[in-house]
Amino acid sequence: EEQTDNQSTNLKFIDLFCGIGGFHQALNRIGATCVFACDIDEQCRKTYERNYGLKPHGDISKLNINAETIPEFDILCAGFPCQSFSNSGKKGGLEDKRGKLFEYILQIAALRNPRFLFLENVKHIMKIDDGKVFEHILKRIRETGYEVHTIELSPHEFGVPQQRERVVFICVRRDIYMGNVSAKFVVPNTPIDLS
Repeated sequence: EEQTDNQSTNLKFIDLFCGIGGFHQALNRIGATCVFACDIDEQCRKTYERNYGLKPHGDISKLNINAETIPEFDILCAGFPCQSFSNSGKKGGLEDKRGKLFEYILQIAALRNPRFLFLENVKHIMKIDDGKVFEHILKRIRETGYEVHTIELSPHEFGVPQQRERVVFICVRRDIYMGNVSAKFVVPNTPIDLS
């Protein structure tokens, strides 16, 4: 079935570990609507609500994750906590309780089966414990029913004067894409218009 432009603007997304709304900014540009957000930081929640008119829920570990709490959506976005994976942190990986917050993402994905997951973390996550943490995350995403590709990005590649290297996990539900077609994600080499 061919997708019309109108259908593409009816996409709904949720914004987990939303911060002040980086994913929200991007998805707003394609006309997607945020139906749920959460973040543990009260100041981030206040800023997010002022900017987008949607009040985020608090600590994801205290949410009752069920169909009543989490509305239906097409895209799950999550910049899951990086302190346990960061070069500047203690690098506790999955042993750190913040590293285990990743499982809440998969619990919600299993409940709602969104078409796509877009996840983000520090680039260093790929090196922790000789790559075992990264491989574990990829394995868990696949076990939840998604094909996953990763791409490394930094704002300076888009004309923003900041080097902040990240790895983005692009996950597509397996009934939509089974990895049987080559998917190459290329960083555009044109600056982003921030106006």
